[in-house]
Amino acid sequence: MTQKELDHLLENVDWEPKVDPLWAEASARRLVAYADRVATHRRHARQWRLTLGSALAVSLVILWWTQTAPLRTAIRATADVSPSIRLLQETQEETSNSDRAESSLRQAWNNLIALVTPGARGAVVTDARRDSATGLVRATVRGTDGYILVDPHLTSLVGVVGMKVPSDTHTQAPSIPLFVRLEMARQIAMADPVVQESGRQAVAVCSLTVYRLQSTNGTSPSSHQSAASGTLVAVRLQQARETDPDLTAIVNTVEGRVVQVVDTTRLKGLVISDLAGAYAVVDKQGS
Repeated sequence: MTQKELDHLLENVDWEPKVDPLWAEASARRLVAYADRVATHRRHARQWRLTLGSALAVSLVILWWTQTAPLRTAIRATADVSPSIRLLQETQEETSNSDRAESSLRQAWNNLIALVTPGARGAVVTDARRDSATGLVRATVRGTDGYILVDPHLTSLVGVVGMKVPSDTHTQAPSIPLFVRLEMARQIAMADPVVQESGRQAVAVCSLTVYRLQSTNGTSPSSHQSAASGTLVAVRLQQARETDPDLTAIVNTVEGRVVQVVDTTRLKGLVISDLAGAYAVVDKQGS
């Protein structure tokens, strides 16, 4: 129906709209009040969206910062790859995924952390996490079945650990170090900054099995003399609380320094090479 037809129809029925002024005024007030409520609701919704968006952004930044902190610490500590890490890479090969016994969800999380961490793709370490018992950062060395231990406060490497002894090694002649050497190793360990900061005390000192690497990827052995038996001593450390796990400090009594600190009581020995360094070996089965 056109407007002309509508006007004609209204003329024929003699229709004349009559509006009650009071009703019209009340309707206008209700309409204005409704419009005000809608505007207020929209303003509040916009403010909540801005607030929640900001809170979400801050939460994501905090989550990224905290969750990637261990990996970033490990990456900084391994910016210059140490000889012990190179030795581990040359003598250890990565185990199968079944041996690592990690859930698919954990692997997906590790991949996500590596994806959002700067420098993670080209780093020598991956899958870093904080060890709540020792306070150290443990990170897997890429391409191996070993890992490193990093002091998060000093951002320094305190241990390189492999899970097996390479086949091309031989055991140095074992001997029990003299009491003087054992006491010297204990004092060296307790004076080490990492040990002092951990607040641990020496609870046992013993000789350490040393595996001398015959060759590294076909390279001829160095002409340096092997370390004398008893030079490397294991100093077991423990915190005041009995529930805390033990740390083992490997001490070179000739050089008067802590070679590394290992957070395990399953220490089998130390693989050393004059060509590329040294790393500790632990028994993955705990035997």
